[in-house]
Amino acid sequence: MSAPQSMKIETFFTIEMPYRERMDIRRTVFTGGDGPRVAVTAGIHGDELEGLYVCHRLAVWLDELQRTSPGALRGSVELYPAINTLGLDTLTRGLPVFDTDLNRAFPGSPGGPLPERLAAALMTELSGAALVVDIHASNIYLREIPQVRINQEFDDLLVPIAQRMNLDLIWLHGAATVLETTVAHSLNSCGTPCLVAEMGVGMRITPEYCDQLVAGILTVWKDLGAFAPDVVVPVVDHAPLIADDSNVHYLNAQTSGMFIPAAAHWTDVRCGEILGTIVSPFRSEILSEVRSPVDGVLFTLREYPLVYEGSLMARVMARKGGRS
Repeated sequence: MSAPQSMKIETFFTIEMPYRERMDIRRTVFTGGDGPRVAVTAGIHGDELEGLYVCHRLAVWLDELQRTSPGALRGSVELYPAINTLGLDTLTRGLPVFDTDLNRAFPGSPGGPLPERLAAALMTELSGAALVVDIHASNIYLREIPQVRINQEFDDLLVPIAQRMNLDLIWLHGAATVLETTVAHSLNSCGTPCLVAEMGVGMRITPEYCDQLVAGILTVWKDLGAFAPDVVVPVVDHAPLIADDSNVHYLNAQTSGMFIPAAAHWTDVRCGEILGTIVSPFRSEILSEVRSPVDGVLFTLREYPLVYEGSLMARVMARKGGRS
């Protein structure tokens, strides 16, 4: 028999602050039956806001499900929308005061400094979940299409799940390019499946990307048995392309200046096509042309126009097969 369904907000980590205050980090828990436990993490970087809105949209959907279909939630859902609360309060990517990227502190240590203690507490809470989705945005300089990033070490397990996530791209990274101190790598290494979703741009919310990801998350949760079979979830209509280290091309600035894009983000491009120009704010000349090195898809595009020599301006995925 299913347990009574409920929603509650819990504190899973607390620490004393210097001036007689306490920092509490909370999660929202929807409890149904004894089926699979699933989780979403967001806000590990304080300048990434897309995941906070995804958590809100999931909470809206789950509230409605529990109101209209008691017993339909067969498992439990944990939403962690604001893990790096200090960073979110100050729009700082890392953890303020410690000047630390929290996603480089895993698996953490209960007796270490604050970043490691928080990482260890999160690992304890998430371990054993049927699936964790860790949501990130890009930084303020680049815009990314909705994508899943997977370490090739875990691709046999994670790619079939990622293909149901309703995102546009699955990017497989070689082991040498993956940091082992991230929450995703730490969870996958200890047997808890974790997907990294990335989309949008830093310090902004892209509602259409968020709703796209929400549909995918709900679909995967239903696949896992978190919902009753007759629960209707949003339609999944995006079939992802597959990228890996062999077909992703990075376009870096050859000179400093202002980057002016000439191609639209998430479009097909041809080899030699101009994707943008770098111009001088002082003179009338074009300092550099940015051209696609291959026929492919423009899936990363610079959002912030000022560039230094070597700045990343775009990524193009060379086409291996037809696009859906």
